Amino acid sequence: MKIELKKQKKKAALMQAAYTLFLKQGTENTSVGDITTAAGVAKGTFYLYFRDKQDIVTAVIVVLSRQILEEAYLKMCAVRTGDFAEDMTLLANALLDFLADNKPLLGFIERGFRWPAFRERMNAAGNPVWQSLRNDLRLQAERTGKDEEELIRRVYCLVSMCGSVAYSSIMRGEPEDLSRLRPVICGIIRDSLRAEAAE
Repeated sequence: MKIELKKQKKKAALMQAAYTLFLKQGTENTSVGDITTAAGVAKGTFYLYFRDKQDIVTAVIVVLSRQILEEAYLKMCAVRTGDFAEDMTLLANALLDFLADNKPLLGFIERGFRWPAFRERMNAAGNPVWQSLRNDLRLQAERTGKDEEELIRRVYCLVSMCGSVAYSSIMRGEPEDLSRLRPVICGIIRDSLRAEAAE
């Protein structure tokens, strides 16, 4: 038990150091040696947890994506309407708000923002946020008589699209400023989920 706890602490220290350095100096300018020095561990220790620098970049993005989604979902829950399509639009708005307010973070994750470890999170016991989201999806599938897996795929694609479009809009102003794209994004989400329910 103590050995496992030490391993978890070392991995967490490496990920925290990597995250701090990636935000401060970018991924290209951060070496594995920089990460291990900042984490206070030997360079060889890094390779017990990660294959290479890209592996830790991916791991940090997955953790950040999960945290962002959890925060956005909780904000949506505070104002939920009971209409699934509208609630998923509120979730998208909360995601867009978070990403717009955290431009350096968005610059790091770029288009890598995604619904992380989706299946594992949805099926894992112990995390009430993800259990609640899974329940929302299950209830919507029951209400509409539709396939739950298809609904999950649709929501996954919509969240991924939201992250990708947010990056282009917030970081590059392409194709337009987020204030002009937000209604388009929300309309696509709303229409897609309502169409799914009507099919």
